[in-house]
Amino acid sequence: MAEGPSSLSALGLGCRLSDGSWAFRDVDLELRAGQLRLLAGRNGAGKTLLARHLAGLLGPTEGRVLFEGVELPKLGGSLASRIGYVFQDARLQTVGETVLDDALFGPTCLRTPPSEAAARASEALLACGLAGKEERFVHELSGGELRRLGIAGALATGPKVLILDEPFANLDPDGVRDTLGILKDLRDSGMALLVITHEIEKVLGLASEFFVMDQGKIVLSGSPEDVLRRGIEGYGLRDPFRPRTSVKDLSWL
Repeated sequence: MAEGPSSLSALGLGCRLSDGSWAFRDVDLELRAGQLRLLAGRNGAGKTLLARHLAGLLGPTEGRVLFEGVELPKLGGSLASRIGYVFQDARLQTVGETVLDDALFGPTCLRTPPSEAAARASEALLACGLAGKEERFVHELSGGELRRLGIAGALATGPKVLILDEPFANLDPDGVRDTLGILKDLRDSGMALLVITHEIEKVLGLASEFFVMDQGKIVLSGSPEDVLRRGIEGYGLRDPFRPRTSVKDLSWL
C-alpha cells in the first residue's frame, strides 16, 4: 500500500509527571492517511497517556504534535473535528439517552447546522452497523454495540484521524470481528488510524506499522513482520506465532 500524506505526527514528545519522573519522553511517530498503525506494550508503558497527548486532550511537557503540519495549539476550532478519540471504556463516551441522541452529541457541540448534524450522525451510525437502531436506549445495548456507538460518536464530528484505546476490550468474537470490519473500512476510505492494544493478534493483519512502547519509550518500530522478527516478548507482549511448548507457558502469573 502506498503511503498517504502525514496526518498526525509527534516530534520529541514528552510528559513529565508531578513527581518529576517522565511518563514518556523523546517519542517520535507518524500517522498517515489510509493506514492503520498499531501501538502496544505492557501495562504502565505510557500508551494511553501518549494517546491522549496525540489527540490534544493533554498538553506535552516538551515536544510537539502536528496535525497536517500545524501544531495542535495553533489550530483554530475544535480538535474533535480533526482527531477522534475512542476511550477503552465505551460507557465513558456515551452521553445520549438513545443511539441517535448520542451520535448527534458531537456535531451539535460543534454547532453544526441541524440538517448537517443529522446527516453526519446517520452516516456514522451506518458505517458502524447501527443503522435502524437509532431509537434504542443506550443502556440496552450490548458491549459490542456500545463499542461501535463510541466509534460512531467520534466519526460524527468528521475527523481525519482516529485513535482507539483497547478497542477489543471485553468483546466477544463477533464484537471483535464487527470492530475490525469498521477499522478496515475506515482505513480503506483514507482515514489515519492508531490502535492501542495488547491483543495484537487481532489487528496485526491490518497494520502497516507496529510500534512497541516500554518504560515511556518507543523501543521498536517498523512493519509488523520486522518488529516480530526482532522480538517482542522482552517487552511484555506475546508473539502470536510463538507456540506454547511447556507447562510453565500455561501459567497466567
